[in-house]
Amino acid sequence: MIFEYVNKKLTEFYALDRKLEMDKSSEPILWAKNPQDAYELVAQMKKDDVLCIDYLSDITAYDNVDKKDGSTRFILVYQLYSLSKHCRVRIKCPIDLDQNALTLCTLFKGANWLEREVYDLFGIKFSGHPNLRRIMMDERFTGHPLRKEYPIKQREPFTDNIRLHLGANPLPKIKQDQPHD
Repeated sequence: MIFEYVNKKLTEFYALDRKLEMDKSSEPILWAKNPQDAYELVAQMKKDDVLCIDYLSDITAYDNVDKKDGSTRFILVYQLYSLSKHCRVRIKCPIDLDQNALTLCTLFKGANWLEREVYDLFGIKFSGHPNLRRIMMDERFTGHPLRKEYPIKQREPFTDNIRLHLGANPLPKIKQDQPHD
């Protein structure tokens, strides 16, 4: 019954000039027109009394080099959830290399790290983000490893790394000039 209200609201209010589709689990996917539109959709859904969106569960992206989902390079994906209605809404947003998405940090504090992850792995920038920097890869790493053009076997050894050994046989201790008490 709740899903009928949610789908009706999405169809009658949000999908008037946007594409609305259902995934294999019959969960709605709403296509935003651009990054600004995606931000406005999330902001409206958070205020909506029918949808009651109150949780941002994930932000991710995928590389659209095959152009199956339009002419833009990437598709940014927002996973939204209503804890009271127990329903999920996915927003997909086409975005190009030269475009910036708008940060959702003003709407959801948890967007901070999710956006940093998308930036780090895909190179998608978020305007207004309070601390947009790498979160998973080393700062010295070049490129974005989840882009399709990134060579799958490329490695970047850093010669100044700290020696680390995990396992049953620890590395020998480094001798110091003074003996310990």
